[in-house]
This record gives sequence, structure tokens and C-alpha cells, in this order.
Amino acid sequence: MDAGSLYEPVSPHWFYCKIIDSKETWIPFNSEDSQQLEEAYSSGKGCNGRVVPTDGGRYDVHLGERMRYAVYWDELASEVRRCTWFYKGDKDNKYVPYSESFSQVLEETYMLAVTLDEWKKKLESPNREIIILHNPKENLYK
Repeated sequence: MDAGSLYEPVSPHWFYCKIIDSKETWIPFNSEDSQQLEEAYSSGKGCNGRVVPTDGGRYDVHLGERMRYAVYWDELASEVRRCTWFYKGDKDNKYVPYSESFSQVLEETYMLAVTLDEWKKKLESPNREIIILHNPKENLYK
């Protein structure tokens, strides 16, 4: 079995951002809503103008805008992301999704590391942290 056959892309899940106690908190959509959002995203019809109902029809996600709107009451719209890669927040130790564009860079870097077996490449995250991809078979505690 060659290294190229070991690569599997990360499965995305969709999240929305709520402001709670003046902090951004990323909340996952339930599995059904996330799957519907992913199917609409992957349909090849383009995202602009696509609206996907979520939470039993109480919210609409406008895919092109990446925004979630309440249908029946006034509420601030919230940002929506298709998430594949995360980092741990500084203060509350919760996982926070990277932006979609940086997640794509991470995924491409990971794919190259797996298929070419070239690890320890350094990347700089949007918040200026250095990320190093390690071979999962390597013993880091030698």
C-alpha cells in the first residue's frame, strides 16, 4: 500500500458563531443540518443565493454570505463556517475553527505530507502561531 492511498480528506462539519458573554462561541449544527449544508455546498450549483433552512425551519443559512438568520423573530445574524481544522482557544480551552481559507491551506499541506511522506513542514496560522505537522507514526517522546 503506497502513502497516497493513506490520505483521506478531513470530513467537514458546519458551525455557527454566537456571541455569549462578549465572546465568540462556535456551535456545531446538528448532524442533519450540517449534512444538508454540505450537500448544498457540494451540489456544484454555486452558493450565491442558496438558502438552507436549519433548526426545524427556525433559521435560514445563506450559503453565499455564510450567515445564519432567524426566520420568525429579530436576532443578530451569525457567521457560519464549513469547518475542518481547529485550534484550542487561549482562555477557555475550547476548540475554535480556523477560517475556511486557512483550513484549505492546512488540508493541502496535510495531503502533501501524507502522500509524499514529508513531515515537519512549518506553517504560520492567521493568529501568528507556528504549526508543525508531525508524522502520526513518529514517537514524539523519545
